[in-house]
Amino acid sequence: MNKIIESFLNTHRSEYSIEEYEPEIAFEHFVNRCIVNKYSVDRFDPMDIMTDEGEKGIDGVAIIVNDRIIMTMDEIESLIKENTDLEVKFVFIQAKTSDKFSGDEIGTFIYGVKAFFEEESMRPKTNEKMERMIAIKDLIYQKSVDMVKNPELDLYYACCGKWDDNNGLQNRIDIEIRPLIESQNFSSVEFYKYDTDKISTAYKELKKKISRTFTVERRVSFPDISGAKQSFLGIVSCKQFVSILTDNDGKMLNNIFEDNVRDFQGYNPVNNEIRDTINDAEDQKRFALLNNGITIVAKKVSVTGDSVEIYDYQIVNGCQTSYVLFDNREKIKEGTYIIIKVIEVLSEQLSDRVIYTTNRQTEVKSEAFTSTKHFHKKLQDYYNALVGEFGLYYERRSKQYELQDNIRKSNVVSLATQTASYVAVFLNEPQSTHRYYGELLNAYKNRLYLDTDTFEPYYIAAYFNFFLDKMFKEGKIEKKYRRFKFHIMLGMKILITDANILYGKARQQKKKCKKIFDIIRNDNEINKYFQIAFMCLKNVTEESEINSADQHRSKEFTTDYILLLNKQKSAVDSTEYLKIGDIVHCTVCYIKGYFVHVEIKTQDTRNKGEIHISRLGKKWIEKCEDAVKIGDIFQAKIISDDYFKTQYGWSLTRIF
Repeated sequence: MNKIIESFLNTHRSEYSIEEYEPEIAFEHFVNRCIVNKYSVDRFDPMDIMTDEGEKGIDGVAIIVNDRIIMTMDEIESLIKENTDLEVKFVFIQAKTSDKFSGDEIGTFIYGVKAFFEEESMRPKTNEKMERMIAIKDLIYQKSVDMVKNPELDLYYACCGKWDDNNGLQNRIDIEIRPLIESQNFSSVEFYKYDTDKISTAYKELKKKISRTFTVERRVSFPDISGAKQSFLGIVSCKQFVSILTDNDGKMLNNIFEDNVRDFQGYNPVNNEIRDTINDAEDQKRFALLNNGITIVAKKVSVTGDSVEIYDYQIVNGCQTSYVLFDNREKIKEGTYIIIKVIEVLSEQLSDRVIYTTNRQTEVKSEAFTSTKHFHKKLQDYYNALVGEFGLYYERRSKQYELQDNIRKSNVVSLATQTASYVAVFLNEPQSTHRYYGELLNAYKNRLYLDTDTFEPYYIAAYFNFFLDKMFKEGKIEKKYRRFKFHIMLGMKILITDANILYGKARQQKKKCKKIFDIIRNDNEINKYFQIAFMCLKNVTEESEINSADQHRSKEFTTDYILLLNKQKSAVDSTEYLKIGDIVHCTVCYIKGYFVHVEIKTQDTRNKGEIHISRLGKKWIEKCEDAVKIGDIFQAKIISDDYFKTQYGWSLTRIF
């Protein structure tokens, strides 16, 4: 491993708090992040992609459907329900720290991929995690009628050596992958060799530490604008523009669309028209006139004559045009141009405003604009104010903290995580969290992110999620309970406070959250409530008549869980615990006739009692005063079973 890759890896280990991992495992984690990041604009945990220990030949599997990484059957089933068209990519990764490419290792890797797609009777036995991924694959193929095209299959083999085209391995790769191509199960099968140069470039692209240079003709500068260092409008060759969109593998550079609220919508009527313009020789010449153009926001822009270099850039408007141009790049001729607006921003406020206004020109799903609302900006400020205490960061815009190496990525709370956590913990509906966060935003729009909410419950819900993720990561909770994570979070909240649902009531929310903050600041206390919530969950899972595969998404299961939590909380909080047979300490209050009236030293509110003269001593006495006097303290045993059946409370007998 050369010094550059080693440096990148060390930074990565610190970001993800995996310093204790063996170098080989940490490298797998690192490579999975670098590669899968190219496919996803949303934050993901590389551990979710990595295969479990013992898996031979494959270090990472990512199933991407409509640009979402799918990890559970719940997610794919939800996605199938909400989409008429499915676009599927299967990504397999093998990462080696060795300094040369091995034909045998590559052969083992491709064999593992083939086995993944084999019939069950032909597959070698594998582990639970891989079986779950295979089940997702099977369901996808069952729904093949809904696919835009057959799935794409991309294989990545990474090692710390230098790839040599003359090493003879390419022929072996071609032979090994031929059955996958000939199966006709895939629209494309690609094998990518990642040597040190490719790994380094992928990491830099992930960090957006990339630049592109192109020629802008007929550039017109805008007047000075607050928040912008410089901005201008110009015409760019479409061929040069495609280079801005292309990564080191010749694929679309997805990361540059993270701040674009609209993902590619496929070939809908509008995008078909853009494609038709490219396919028509005369219309292609008019492309700059027939298209609205592209807006690029960059952290740095350097201009030398007509040459422009953009560094750390985002295409915030023009995603549809960009994808159509990229898909049809082979058809683009010299002399085809597009209008580009370039802005070098100095402030995030201007960037947000540009994103919002440029994307409002056409219809966009409402959830896409959620993070631009004032509430989310204030919520981010609230997180920042507590960074020193708990170290969490609210990422209201996708991957906004990716460039900051000093921030641990396990401490970053995405909009999707924030939404699911709040719905589970403070709206008491953990069974809904398997749904896509856009669905949740729509379903709970009258109870989520209200201007009349306070920020504390959102932060606390996210902290519970962070706390439990750490418990799972450290192996303190069995992996099979991970699907119940949001139930456990709810359980902790109920045990600390109550099961009441509050939204839009800042004062009451603050009062409830103050008690929770007192608990989460104490490691022993928070662990105590976790243990009780977890034991209640195990009890309900074992006794429930609901199918075990459906429990975590069943409203009835959640109701049963809340009932048990309330019962447990009532038992813990109850001050009525004395019963017949208990030994208690008594203080003599007064004597009346043949009875001594006592007060029991207890927190139970039922603290009164009486002792008959016959139960005061070992031998017969003439009057109570011969055995006790006012203020005496002694032990007695409760001999009645109903505190309220007499005027004076418990009946007791003195113990000697």
